[in-house]
Amino acid sequence: MKKTLFTLLLVFLALPALAGNTLLIASGAGYKTVVEALSEAYARQSGTTVERIYGNMGQIIGQAQTSGKVDMLIGEEGFLRSSALPLAESAPLGTGRLVMAWPSGKEEPADLKSATVTRIAVPDPKRAIYGKAAREYLENSGQADALKDKLVVVGTVPQVFTYLTTNEVDAGFINLTQAVAVKDRIGGFREVDQSLYNPIAISCIRLETSPSPDVARDFAKFLETGTARSIIAAHGL
Repeated sequence: MKKTLFTLLLVFLALPALAGNTLLIASGAGYKTVVEALSEAYARQSGTTVERIYGNMGQIIGQAQTSGKVDMLIGEEGFLRSSALPLAESAPLGTGRLVMAWPSGKEEPADLKSATVTRIAVPDPKRAIYGKAAREYLENSGQADALKDKLVVVGTVPQVFTYLTTNEVDAGFINLTQAVAVKDRIGGFREVDQSLYNPIAISCIRLETSPSPDVARDFAKFLETGTARSIIAAHGL
């Protein structure tokens, strides 16, 4: 009886620690839908509380630097590793793909240089990886000079989506993951030639300063499971 009571006491004392497992993920805003789905699936499986914050790459790097509370970053690996953050191992999610989208009620722009296309939204190339990819695509396709006065630079991929839904632009560059998530709220989208912009390797990277390193490593293992890979594939990565 005493042994049973002692065992139950140990279990009871362990519960707060187990229930208190928390993981904080900072992700590029363009991956919100897939990160939400992955976080919810992992939380159901593990009982971990998964907190999420979103922004452009510059914003989430800044959050990680100043808060000291971020466990994992999700975004383009090369961009993140070029920062001054103390980054540890990474788990690959997939390859990001750039698309050109247009608003509901409008036809697909056959030629962005056409006079019927007057405003094109792009994420900020200095802060958002798909803004950088869009700039590379326009330069390598020989359209950059012709379109420079049409470009409307905004902070993030979701802001481009907002401009599309309010019909403030005739076209916009976003990532495939975002496009799949909002396909019923835009006119359509098409992938651009992947050979005209640098590959976008999307990864989940643990910070060496992670407050919950064991939980972060467990989440990285979860990303290798069939459940996680199915979620990732369904979101265009």
